[in-house]
Amino acid sequence: MRLLAEKYGETEQNITPTRSKATLNQWSSKFEWVNRAATYDAEIERQKNDRARDIMQSGLALEHERAEKLKALAAFLEGQLYERGEDGVYHNVWLPDVKQIGSGQYAERVDIERFNAALLSEYRATLDDIAKETGGRKQNINTRSMNVDVANLTDEQLERIANGEDPFSVLGSASAS
Repeated sequence: MRLLAEKYGETEQNITPTRSKATLNQWSSKFEWVNRAATYDAEIERQKNDRARDIMQSGLALEHERAEKLKALAAFLEGQLYERGEDGVYHNVWLPDVKQIGSGQYAERVDIERFNAALLSEYRATLDDIAKETGGRKQNINTRSMNVDVANLTDEQLERIANGEDPFSVLGSASAS
């Protein structure tokens, strides 16, 4: 109310409804400004949360949607890899290229074929992404940075880790119980 009264005090008299802090307090009480402001803020927060939830529960935010896109990409790249020309050659695997031997008047053009490593690399990366997305490939865990005192682990926890269970899962289940 003080800041509003000061703002009104800085403007011309015929523009401001009042310069009185007491009047502003009275209006605030009469028209429930505090409750209305809280209701407005809560509605804005609800709309923001609804939008965030909609975003995170649709499209590529969903694991199966990402996996579907990755599978389509893998199928496309595989099609490119195995596509053959009329001569039966995998023309996307071996690309025509040109090299120059020598320089100046003695330069000679040499036609060569170059292996399309980028296409194969993208295909392999897509397969790797699919495996990661679907849990088909375990991620390496740097246990040295975990700073866990093994002496504090139970025999059951140590056995679970020794049997290949994810250490973070083992430690997380212990703290939850």
